[in-house]
Amino acid sequence: MKSTRIFDVPGLNHLWKLENFYLAGQPSEETFEALRNENIKKVFNLRGESEMDFSWEESKLKDMGIDYEQFSIVTSNGLDAENCKKLNSAVNDNDTFFIHCGSANRVGAWLITYLVLNKGMDFEEAVDLASSSGLSNPGFVEQAEQVIQKIQG
Repeated sequence: MKSTRIFDVPGLNHLWKLENFYLAGQPSEETFEALRNENIKKVFNLRGESEMDFSWEESKLKDMGIDYEQFSIVTSNGLDAENCKKLNSAVNDNDTFFIHCGSANRVGAWLITYLVLNKGMDFEEAVDLASSSGLSNPGFVEQAEQVIQKIQG
């Protein structure tokens, strides 16, 4: 499994493709236009509602026939285990998903949990892959490990 950095999509500085996932920082309207033909089934916005007004995003995607869901993957306690589980359950291997936050760091943190819990990947291998897919904040590695331990019980 290998992540590929994509540089040629307008309106987006941080974008990676990993199998059927586009992992990104905050997209713009032109980003979704550029990705129109990628058969994206659903966009997950992992940012909190208070960060900015995302109504344009939901409206744009609805017009394009793409499902949209927003929930904060990070709460006041850090990476949220319940929302990681929610996202882990919502994605599959058959559809294409666009998953974003502000800079792709929170996406990378979630990705560690997904790779370990859903794909059975070794934790260090998952960290390496997430680090090559947008994760640059080392604090999220520890939080991801705690979420994995909590979910595994």
